[in-house]
Amino acid sequence: MSEWLLAPAFIMLVGVIFILVAVGIKWKIKKKLAVCTAETKGTVVRWSHERVAHDYGSATDYFWFPVYAYDVQGKHYEEKSSVGLSEQGELYAETVLYYEPGNPSNFYANIGNYDRLIMIFRLVGWSLTLMTLLTLGILYHVQS
Repeated sequence: MSEWLLAPAFIMLVGVIFILVAVGIKWKIKKKLAVCTAETKGTVVRWSHERVAHDYGSATDYFWFPVYAYDVQGKHYEEKSSVGLSEQGELYAETVLYYEPGNPSNFYANIGNYDRLIMIFRLVGWSLTLMTLLTLGILYHVQS
């Protein structure tokens, strides 16, 4: 394998990984949509500021997670969303929550954030992959 192929191969691998992550997120969302079929009103009662990811030797990322209060069949729930935001949102904001009838702790509030995330991962993944293929084609043509 020629040394000039290593960098494009690595970039293409990163692109494919981004595409696979997008597929995984999409699969997880479809699964959640299939089980969370009942709806109720929820209210943001507080925001949890948490460290999400840490890269050793670099800055730490913190995100704001809304904690929703809602009632299902006379039982009160306060659950933190699995979707974090870069900025704290509005306190006491009301929204529609979709929950799993057999397990009301399993819920989602706004699937739109996931759609944007999937789009970003797909865009980056396909851009890296297609640009790498184009670059490899040009390099191959120049060398032959």
